[in-house]
Amino acid sequence: MKREITIYSILMLFISVVAISSCTITREQEIEDELGEFRTWLSQETSQLASRTEEDWERTKQDFRMRTQELDQKEDEFTEELRAEYQQLKQEFSEAEESYVGVRSEARKAEWERNLLGSWADMSTIDATNIRDVYITFMENVREQRENWTDADWEMAKLVMEELNERKSEIDANIDTETEVKIKALQMEFHALETAADVTGD
Repeated sequence: MKREITIYSILMLFISVVAISSCTITREQEIEDELGEFRTWLSQETSQLASRTEEDWERTKQDFRMRTQELDQKEDEFTEELRAEYQQLKQEFSEAEESYVGVRSEARKAEWERNLLGSWADMSTIDATNIRDVYITFMENVREQRENWTDADWEMAKLVMEELNERKSEIDANIDTETEVKIKALQMEFHALETAADVTGD
């Protein structure tokens, strides 16, 4: 009888060990699958950043926060290898976010250059013979559009002005005195309008 009980106990212990081991393997596989799904999602969402709208990217960021919140709660169960990969994937998303911000910033700047400089948005086409007309065009557009500008809009206009000034500095040696005087007056007008907008809170 005792022998039968001993054999039974050993058998039950063996079954328990096998069951626990099986559960552990199943759980590890489940975690690997979840991380694999996250990896695939991340790869899809961070490709072709230039074509993503701001609203679309904002939804992606919200989805990222939800996914990582769930995975963070399970991170204690990760193996060292999976934990390292998970951190790397989160870092990749952070880098993608930085890239997206840069892409959108460049796209927005290009749009403002077209709005304020018109056909001279390509700075390489500006030289000593047309730079006076470029500044005149810039200020005409500023006067026309400024009424509804926000602080962010003024910052973009200021950025375009700074780029225009930088282009001017590259060709300064060939600009005649009369053009210099006119440009200086237009630069002063821009700064006066910008300051007035700051004061009035427009």
